[in-house]
Amino acid sequence: MSKVIVVTGTATGLGKATVDKFATAGWNVVATVRKTADLAVHEGHPQVKTLLLDVDDEQAIPDFAQQAVQQFGRVDALVNNAGYYQMGPVESTSMAQVHRQFQTNVFGLVAVTKAFLPFFRSQRSGVIVNISSLTAEQGYPYSAVYAASKAAVATLSEGLSMEMAEFGVVVRSIMPGQHATRIFTKIDAATDVAEDYQAGIESFFSATPMTGSSPTVTADVIYQAVLDPQGTRVRYYSGPDSTAIPTAKRILGPQLYWEEFREAAAGRPSALWSALVPAPGSEPLQRDV
Repeated sequence: MSKVIVVTGTATGLGKATVDKFATAGWNVVATVRKTADLAVHEGHPQVKTLLLDVDDEQAIPDFAQQAVQQFGRVDALVNNAGYYQMGPVESTSMAQVHRQFQTNVFGLVAVTKAFLPFFRSQRSGVIVNISSLTAEQGYPYSAVYAASKAAVATLSEGLSMEMAEFGVVVRSIMPGQHATRIFTKIDAATDVAEDYQAGIESFFSATPMTGSSPTVTADVIYQAVLDPQGTRVRYYSGPDSTAIPTAKRILGPQLYWEEFREAAAGRPSALWSALVPAPGSEPLQRDV
């Protein structure tokens, strides 16, 4: 009997690559999209059922969960992928933008997770995979609000993993490095940025590689995380820049690591940093800003 996975935010990029990965491997998939126009995006996979879901609509989520379970009679895994990227200095980011970022990236994720927990708990099995980010490990300038939302996802996953362990439910978080998905075409950018910030912003983005890993790289890591029998592991890293971070932290120690990271983020990576942390990947980023 084929296993069943639910994946949110699957119209493009990492979500779509994840659906492709599991469907090709023989899983039944319940995929979500926000727009009616995207309902046919997975029509090449007959075992994929695509449903409409906006994770910001918390009132609709319990009914969605029931509907998702009914598609194939059970759910074995959940991937919380829906999210977007907030960019800009904290000072210039409106509180409405901060609330929207956390509503989608954190509160929506929590609401979806809560809706499925009773199913997993009752069947005494299941895997929940939450998409965090490398930025949860180290806050980059001009995306601090996004990084804070992803740090919340990472630590939530750790706490939830301990809560659910006695019920046979495993919780993971994925920490992708920079990857070439359309998240960079869905940026909610701060407005009315003070002139004082312009030089720093230009310097940071001119020093940031405009390349990243293919979303299939992270989809492979998600697949590994779902199947991994090691129940106590929570964080999984994907992409060359991300997978290098745990080793770099171990070698450098907390303070030296932070000093090296600050210099690298400012466009002044040392030879040591460059040796420890490779470039993120070779595919060009898709950006509108």
